[in-house]
Amino acid sequence: MYRAQSAVHHETGRPSSEANTLSSGTNRLSYDVDAHEKAIYRLQAQNDQQRTQFIIDTFSKFFQAGIRENPTAFRGRFRKMASSPFKFYRGSAILFYQDLKTDQDRFIARNKAAGQVFIHGDLHAENFGTYLDNHGILNFDVNDFDEGYVGPFTWDVKRLLASLNLVCYEKGFSDKEIEHTLIVCVEEYLKQVYDFCRHQKEHFALTLQNTSGKIKTLLNETRIKSHVAHLDSMTSIENYDRKFIRSKEMKDIDVNLRDDLMRAFRKYLETVPESKKTARKSENNQFTYRVKDIVARSSPGIGSAGKTSYSFLIEGRSETLENDVILYMKPAQKSAVSYVVRNPTIEEYFKHDGLRTVLCSYAMQASTPKWLGYTTLGTVPCLVDEATAHSEDLDWSEIQEFKDVVEVVQYLGRATAKIHCVADADCVNRPKDVSNLPFSIIPLHTEKTIRDAVAGRDDDFIQDMVEFGMVYGEQVRRDHHLFFEAFRNNRIPGL
Repeated sequence: MYRAQSAVHHETGRPSSEANTLSSGTNRLSYDVDAHEKAIYRLQAQNDQQRTQFIIDTFSKFFQAGIRENPTAFRGRFRKMASSPFKFYRGSAILFYQDLKTDQDRFIARNKAAGQVFIHGDLHAENFGTYLDNHGILNFDVNDFDEGYVGPFTWDVKRLLASLNLVCYEKGFSDKEIEHTLIVCVEEYLKQVYDFCRHQKEHFALTLQNTSGKIKTLLNETRIKSHVAHLDSMTSIENYDRKFIRSKEMKDIDVNLRDDLMRAFRKYLETVPESKKTARKSENNQFTYRVKDIVARSSPGIGSAGKTSYSFLIEGRSETLENDVILYMKPAQKSAVSYVVRNPTIEEYFKHDGLRTVLCSYAMQASTPKWLGYTTLGTVPCLVDEATAHSEDLDWSEIQEFKDVVEVVQYLGRATAKIHCVADADCVNRPKDVSNLPFSIIPLHTEKTIRDAVAGRDDDFIQDMVEFGMVYGEQVRRDHHLFFEAFRNNRIPGL
């Protein structure tokens, strides 16, 4: 068992009124970062019965509507979560933030502005991978911004480290090796933040030019993938044109739904910047997009229980079939962070969860995918993006050696620093129909805000983050067992 050191209460000091004032005119936070003890100590003190009840109560409260609407889908979701501690962690971001809403976080208590930055919201070891940016450059980066929100930068760091603990533990690494891995990740995070304080950050990217080892291999393997082969895996050619292959996963839609989807598609096109549009132009010089086919798909993800997404087959830049494009339209979900961070100004910007996800992607990615956008299907907010051969997730099953894990987590630390530091007033990405991101509540320079929150106490920061990752990783393994027993004994209401 990893032994947490005794809680030491440091003099946090009081941040200046300028750094501590929200745009709404108040410096009260909706979560407690100045509690009398760290969240991990409070969780360690709970007995199994107390913790089991807290897990049941949390899931019953926040998943209630989804369970009532589709209990079968949620049984499937919970079965996936029951299969391993890591999958439980992936599906329980809501529990993570309920745990952290009362915590002793001296770095945010010292500088409230550091609690008002764009965060990923579900930053775990499998939410990294490759994508092709709108300049045609392959990037290794954070992906999946479904939980993106505004909150304390430390929450992303803590969530990532706890997930790395789970990954390393499953590989059979010792506590000492796991701890070293987490230290390296946080050190690289801080090093990159400080580098952004000294140098330009707007066009920072991890590419084939500045990566090595497993990450460079992943980028190269993505590079040689074929767009046509990707099309052929999902479509067939009939009567000299492409059409989706129908299957158990890809099903037909009726005429009325197709009409609704086409209306939603036209709304989506308005959210794509003109500079990114690549369809052929018509005779009157307007961009045209011909939708060849649409199918419904059941979402396979742990967090998208029972939800249906839609795939659109679009004619590309020419009539030749190798340029066709596949887009997906999926329901946007409410961020787990939003249940803890309650600020009317933020909520006003983020009323549409599809727009929120797009805003967070624009803010945290140096260069966004060219098809990214959002829409509304009936009353359901949706996210739209390309299903591409050049989007490949980081596969931890192929990273087994300790030295390779240590090298990979250096890039994860740097990528995490990047998403925090590019998301401020210098952000070069702006969606077409949104005049600005909510910079009135975001620090002017997030890299300097984070630096000031750490306040030169690098060793203390690293120790705090690593201690959390070690203790919470152990807590997740315990939670997984408690959840498994509660689930199989039918203790979760509605299932």
